Amino acid sequence: MKLNDMKEQSFSRRTLTEWQEGAEIALKGKGIRSLHTKTYENIELKPLYTKEDLPGVDRVNAYIPNVQGKLEKAPKWFIAQPVKRGTWEELTSAMKDALSRGQNCVSFQVGDLDIREGFHQFITEVVELETPVFSIEKKTALSIQRMMEIPELRDIKGVMGFDPINENRELFEDWLEVVKDVDEHLPNLKTIIINSAQYHNSGGSATQELAYGLSEGVAYIETLQEKGWSIEKIAGKMHFHFSVGSHFFMEIAKIRAFKKLWQEILSSYGLSEQAIDHSVSCSAETSQLNKSTLDPYVNMLRGGGEAFSAILAGVDYLLVAPFNEVSGEVNAFSERIARNTQLILGEEAHLDKVVDPGGGSYYVEWLSEEVGKLAWKEFQQVHGDGGIFVCLKNGSIHEKINRVRESRIYDLATRKNSMIGTNIYSNLEETYQTPSSNNVGERLSLPFERLRERTHKLTSKPVAGLIGLGKLKTHKPRADFVKGFLATGGIHANQSKECFSKEDILQFVEETRYPYYCVCGTEEEYQDKLPMLIECIHHIDSTIVIDAAGKVPDEHEWVRLGLNGSIYNKQNILKKVDELLTIWEEGTDNDKA
Repeated sequence: MKLNDMKEQSFSRRTLTEWQEGAEIALKGKGIRSLHTKTYENIELKPLYTKEDLPGVDRVNAYIPNVQGKLEKAPKWFIAQPVKRGTWEELTSAMKDALSRGQNCVSFQVGDLDIREGFHQFITEVVELETPVFSIEKKTALSIQRMMEIPELRDIKGVMGFDPINENRELFEDWLEVVKDVDEHLPNLKTIIINSAQYHNSGGSATQELAYGLSEGVAYIETLQEKGWSIEKIAGKMHFHFSVGSHFFMEIAKIRAFKKLWQEILSSYGLSEQAIDHSVSCSAETSQLNKSTLDPYVNMLRGGGEAFSAILAGVDYLLVAPFNEVSGEVNAFSERIARNTQLILGEEAHLDKVVDPGGGSYYVEWLSEEVGKLAWKEFQQVHGDGGIFVCLKNGSIHEKINRVRESRIYDLATRKNSMIGTNIYSNLEETYQTPSSNNVGERLSLPFERLRERTHKLTSKPVAGLIGLGKLKTHKPRADFVKGFLATGGIHANQSKECFSKEDILQFVEETRYPYYCVCGTEEEYQDKLPMLIECIHHIDSTIVIDAAGKVPDEHEWVRLGLNGSIYNKQNILKKVDELLTIWEEGTDNDKA
């Protein structure tokens, strides 16, 4: 076909009904609803969205206040990678190096450094008035009191503060007094921080994170208005911080919905439309919840996708965590990779060239509206129950978040959801890394890491025997599944050759003498050989534990004959592997005795 002829070609227009009919044919009669999925926000997602799904809103004015309703230029975001070192000299050098390599924001953490010594020299050496500062870590934020003593910094801009509601509510009133003092000496800094990332990193849904963040925002407004602050002053000092997880479009929708809802809240307090355009400030960090010490390089990919969604949503500041932060082994290499992730998204993927890239997408617009509606409903619930302080104190928020967290862990345990390298495609050859204590209590991978830690403590690596009944092509799918299943707990597998007879099976068991075997074959092979196999193996050693690949009911006659159980799809990996590891642990204890 010639080029000119190709230009004249076009796809015929199809209706939604025709698409649904075609999809149902491909699904072999299952029905289009079988493609619908339910999220942790209790939102039902469809496989296809059309113009009819668009909410009736003014997209520009509703979601992008920072461009004042005009699509003139793409907004820029600040790369706010926090730098932390052991001495002030090292911190100064590292911060200067980061700024020379593309970072456009002074972001640092004081850590264990004494701010009474070295802070003045550090801050005057690295800070330039045209480069904003960013820190939402408590100890670093408290150093702002030292910054007030430096007249040259009066016009410094950026974000510097912490969230006492989330971190230490006893400091709430004290911090507001600091905020008041800072306003007099460093008027361009935003110091009222709503850090809703804490809700996400504890396991909460996108709507919970958004609702509780908005509730905190209202609490600050109410408190400061009682102290005589104007809504203009309050709004100008406020900054929201989110965490972005792995549900790409949900995270875009969350931040876009936040902008609309926060505008509406500020408007309800009487803030003018012009002031609102300049009073929505937000940042994001990549999620801690879904990072793992297992196969840690995968964290790079997770962080890249999360940064992508945050940028598309239009954050003002972005932090990408180094891939090895969870193991406490952050180094110059991982810091550079994290920083370059943002540089690539901006300069090579050109995300800094487009205003609101998700705008106009039927799906993104619909999802943003749905997230906003549900978050607003939860926000109203918190307000009706007495506000954020009451709900945090009585534990109702923690209880709601914990229910979602438990659902997330269960879905990973049953492989409804995947965490590469952790609950699927585990790497048995990697070196075990002890998790960092900083956030060890929150990550979803922790139960799997605990299994691997138990394996690591064994005196010798645990090996299971896989008995393949019949030809390889008939038992290989189940054998491969079992290998992957066991690998999540650090258990290696040694697969037999094709076993066609009792002699083949006994030879493999005699040669290996493992404490645990899993039989892999077809249902027909099980009916023919499994009772005999159980009897023969237990004749060799009655303590050997035997499972079958494929679900076997607990009341099955094979279980009465001595079968331990089975390994099957959608099984709870955490419970099963926990039981299996006791086989080798008890063996180790017996060896010591």
